[in-house]
Amino acid sequence: MSSRARAALATLSVLVAALLHLLLQAGMMLRWPGWNLSSFRNYFWSDQLAYLSIVRNVSQGEAWDVEPFTLTGTNYYPRGWYLLLGTVARWTNTDPATMWTLGGLAAQVLLVCAIGTACVLLTRRWWTGVLGFVPFLLGTGSWMLSGGESWMNLLSSHAVLWGPFGVLYTLNGETVALSFGGTALIALLLVAAGRVPQRAVWPVALVASLVVGLLANIQTYSFLTTSYTLVAATAAVGLVRTRSWRALALTGVLLVLVVTTGPLVAEAVGQLAVLVYGMVPALPGVFLVLRATRWRALWCVGLVALGALPQVAATALGLAGEDPFLVYREASSTQLGVPLGGGVFAALAVIPAIVLVIVAGVRRRRVLWVAVPSALAVLWVYLAANDKWGANQEPYRFWLDLYVIIGTLVVPLLAWVVAEALGSRAAEPGLADRPAEPEQTAPVLGPWSRPGRLAVIGGLALVVVVAGVWSYDFRLFRSSVSAAGYIPLDGPGYQAQVDLADETDGGLVLPDACVDPMIFKSTWGGPVGYYNKGLAWPDNKDDLDIAINARAPGNLDQAAAMRAGIRWLLVDTSCETDLTEGLDAHRVAARDVEGAGSWELWKLDE
Repeated sequence: MSSRARAALATLSVLVAALLHLLLQAGMMLRWPGWNLSSFRNYFWSDQLAYLSIVRNVSQGEAWDVEPFTLTGTNYYPRGWYLLLGTVARWTNTDPATMWTLGGLAAQVLLVCAIGTACVLLTRRWWTGVLGFVPFLLGTGSWMLSGGESWMNLLSSHAVLWGPFGVLYTLNGETVALSFGGTALIALLLVAAGRVPQRAVWPVALVASLVVGLLANIQTYSFLTTSYTLVAATAAVGLVRTRSWRALALTGVLLVLVVTTGPLVAEAVGQLAVLVYGMVPALPGVFLVLRATRWRALWCVGLVALGALPQVAATALGLAGEDPFLVYREASSTQLGVPLGGGVFAALAVIPAIVLVIVAGVRRRRVLWVAVPSALAVLWVYLAANDKWGANQEPYRFWLDLYVIIGTLVVPLLAWVVAEALGSRAAEPGLADRPAEPEQTAPVLGPWSRPGRLAVIGGLALVVVVAGVWSYDFRLFRSSVSAAGYIPLDGPGYQAQVDLADETDGGLVLPDACVDPMIFKSTWGGPVGYYNKGLAWPDNKDDLDIAINARAPGNLDQAAAMRAGIRWLLVDTSCETDLTEGLDAHRVAARDVEGAGSWELWKLDE
């Protein structure tokens, strides 16, 4: 077969993987009656609609650096992706919810194609590109713990463990950042494996490093997860490649130092600073890699820092100024740890694959096979236990995000191991396999022995069986989200609320207890008397809290509402609580929608 034909087939296999991903992760939407691209998935939608409000604001030319509901205060939340979606929506006159769906799916397709391409380049087999969709079917075995009823494992507080599909289904900034970050890590893996043309090595490495840095402007946890993965894998490559026992011992000492002194550092300089401190154990291994590249890899370090600078600088200045929201947000993560036993059980879908790649790497003296999965395994435990060493920043979230990254990297590595074991050609040493000392020579390895091949086949069978059993969660997940359906943001009832709000001429609109403020804001876009406590805080927060807390019981404090900037009330006429009772206000307009309800707009008299 000619090289051109193989390239065409490889491209086709990667595209098949992308199509399978879309069908499996989003195909159920095509069967929902009345669904269209502007519909919003009915899946933990409250926070997602808060993010969508940023997109809506930007699409309508509103301020992007303020609390998105009230359009006051300061917003420190990483929002680069939402700014991009809103800008494109404005330029193209596209509904923000449509941009949310298209943008999120496009980012995921990019990652699937990157995984498939990596499989092809690492294995030298065109058909392996179809494996690109596989990592996102992996589960946590939750169905076994719930008697076949649940696809998620509930922990303390609001912490959960679920497979990558549970992370990606929201299409929010986290999923997009993980998709971009996973693609960047795949590119760096190919560089280290020697699968990138020599003239493109540094351009690819530099661009990938910049992408990792830019993730800080999209979503914090995804950025930290990707950054930790890059640093840990780099350090592991340095340690394995040089076989330096001194550097390994120093790494262990530094790890113990961080774990024992992290809580003290948190008390002195804050929990977020501990997340930077937590990278200290990787320094010996990273130093070895920097030295091996004659310090040219420092450009990669600089580009990561440059990409992250806007968000990091803004957050640092806010913390230095003791911004009340940032002070609250830094200390708000409690009871969100991952029990060791539960975390290991949930990870069994990929643990056999990790072990198989490491064992094969030791037997065949392949640096990447040993270093990368070892780093991933240690890092998974380390970050999922960050509440034990002082950071205490939603440990379960790191567990979830790392599952996505681990699946992204382990599938191509496993395919590489199996393809080499079953092939007849001698192994080709990669860039990472080059000797650390000039007088050494790279190992020349012949074809695998028959026992070695049989061991890999047996290990692969175990991997497939365990991963398949654990991934029954995906079937339950798909059934669950299919039944949940969607929120028709373009529905006539919601549009009636928008029409009423369009008649206002300044000031916040406070919806009553029967009008969902998240949906109202994401469909209208103007200033709303509400906010997401974990996203950003508005001006006059205390007075606004008084007004928000009165939505359900009634008895609105008009003076507090006026101080908060509220000038309008949007009420559902069928609501049991009459928000307008006892107020000095008058009705301005009303809308009735047959089969949906009726609403009124009231103005507070000053």
